[in-house]
Amino acid sequence: MEPFTILALILIFSTAIIFSPLGLGGGLIFMPILHYIMEWEIKTAILGSLILVWSVSLGSQFAHQKGGHGDIAMAKKGMLFGVPGAIIGVILGFLLIEHVSDITIKMIALVIVSWICYKAILRILSKEDITGEVIGEMNEKYWLTGIFMGGMSSGLLGIGGGGIFVTMNRNYGGLDSKSSAGTAFMLAVMIVPTAIISHSLIDGNVSNLIEEATKIGIFVPLLVMCLSFSGAKYAIKYLPVKAITGLFILIISISMLKYIQEIIAMVI
Repeated sequence: MEPFTILALILIFSTAIIFSPLGLGGGLIFMPILHYIMEWEIKTAILGSLILVWSVSLGSQFAHQKGGHGDIAMAKKGMLFGVPGAIIGVILGFLLIEHVSDITIKMIALVIVSWICYKAILRILSKEDITGEVIGEMNEKYWLTGIFMGGMSSGLLGIGGGGIFVTMNRNYGGLDSKSSAGTAFMLAVMIVPTAIISHSLIDGNVSNLIEEATKIGIFVPLLVMCLSFSGAKYAIKYLPVKAITGLFILIISISMLKYIQEIIAMVI
């Protein structure tokens, strides 16, 4: 096994057990790992990232459900807006890559990653509520709009939308932190498969994914699901949240710099 493949697997497994169960947005890390470290084509990296995100969501959802966290009725309602968003995101991404350039995807990714990085910094600086209690009442209009945008980002960028879903659930869904995370994973479990199927049908990239992932790729999503379950059930009880959030900011900042570098190179 090549050194870069080993590095990529270590980062993927670490993300699954440490970052994703906290709702910090595993897809924001998975896609750059597959694209930049594994050197996969952008469309293949997006599809691979979605499969990993779904595995993380399944594992984390099981753990949160066992703990009684999450609102399934609310998630089903959000799914009605998130699923169309995912389909639109896939179509938009396909058109941008095929008829403009994949740099447009990276520009959009830079905007979303920057926003999530900003929210994470506020969390560390304690300028946002960190008690875990409910911080806002249900505002259905804003909440459903956010879920639609989260679904669209899932289809467009290969992320689960978890970072967006958690924020919407906390600020506009009237949920506490644990229920926000649990409901976000329920939403991702329902919405991400639509993005996976849509990418497979529109891009026709399944054969490329199988070729890139090889036989070991079959076991990676299963292990990722198990690790995310363990992370959601045990790791978040013992690991320092602020330290993990700081590390998360550092890692996504590296991907931000890579996006900026490519955008500048394209402009110049």
